[in-house]
Amino acid sequence: MQSSDCENCAIRSVALFGEIDEATVERLHHQAQQFDAPAGTELYTEGTPPDAAFTLREGVIKLVRGDGNGRPQIVRLLVRGEFFGAEGLFEELRHHSAIALTPVVLCRLPNDLLQQLQTEEPGFTTALLGRWRRALNEVEDLAVELGTRKAEGRIASFLLHWETKNGHAIEWLPLPLSRTELGELLGLRVETVSRVMARWKREKLFEERGGHIRLLERDRLRAVLETDDAA
Repeated sequence: MQSSDCENCAIRSVALFGEIDEATVERLHHQAQQFDAPAGTELYTEGTPPDAAFTLREGVIKLVRGDGNGRPQIVRLLVRGEFFGAEGLFEELRHHSAIALTPVVLCRLPNDLLQQLQTEEPGFTTALLGRWRRALNEVEDLAVELGTRKAEGRIASFLLHWETKNGHAIEWLPLPLSRTELGELLGLRVETVSRVMARWKREKLFEERGGHIRLLERDRLRAVLETDDAA
């Protein structure tokens, strides 16, 4: 690991430190550590004591929880700039496992640093709670979509949501999920996901290349949602 240059970080405008007083960042940034991890790395495990939180600088991470029957359930996908794993501030065990879906670049923020920020920087807690609120809203909104839609509506809703989450300026969206993992996220059988995605590829609603996806017919995906709503 190496010390992070938070003052000159390329994602500071969207990362947690971007919402903190610059003098505080200058004083504390050397405690943050930057590191790379390959795809498949489990950054931490559900139910374990936390010792740090993380900011994702590059790549995609999935947060996974057990469903009570030993089956994994993807609860959220993280992209560039997102902050996660701060349960240690509240003396809680990890709520989920965090697994890299692609090679990732992260900043590790040890609990001591987080506690120092909480004590010395009044805006830190406000910024942290704001990010948790947005994350919770995202999870709740997606849960409502999944709970009220049929299979095609769930897939269309996710694809449009994923484009928004990554930013419309990105033409090829990273989507390093297998059909099985996409089924876990959307609550669908892998056979259903595979069948719908294969048909939509043939119909040129989207194309895939090397773990990325490009949406070609957004209006047709929105029409799927409208049909679902009218049913």
